[in-house]
Amino acid sequence: MIIKMVLKKPLLLFLSVLSVYFVQAQLDSMKLECPLANGTPRIIRASDKDYQSSSEYGVMFTSKVDTVVRAVHDAQVVLVARTEDTKYDMVLQYKTYYFWYAGILNPKVKNGTRVKPGDAIGVYKPGDMVELLMYLQEEPVNPRKYLKCK
Repeated sequence: MIIKMVLKKPLLLFLSVLSVYFVQAQLDSMKLECPLANGTPRIIRASDKDYQSSSEYGVMFTSKVDTVVRAVHDAQVVLVARTEDTKYDMVLQYKTYYFWYAGILNPKVKNGTRVKPGDAIGVYKPGDMVELLMYLQEEPVNPRKYLKCK
């Protein structure tokens, strides 16, 4: 019995370290499409310039020509909700990742819809702002590092 307990603790420690390693490896290989085909990440806050060391998360996008908001990754739509300003928030889930979009004028998908990177998920008014937030489980992750925007 004592031998089992002694062996159990290192094994549990090893498994927890291994799971952290795999989550980090999975995150490092994450690639996200730009939510606006011709959109550019905007620098709104001072922390946007130094996003890698910032405690603020999320990216604001704008485009003068785009009208379609696109999925950034394979995912399933888990939330489409109208906000107080008559726009919509949408949340897409891929495994334990959540991609939260804010500022969508008109959604083109509904709860349960499966999407691929680049699929149209909503309509956007050129010149407005769309915000993208990213979470791994419940922890915020800064999406700038993983975005492929022009």
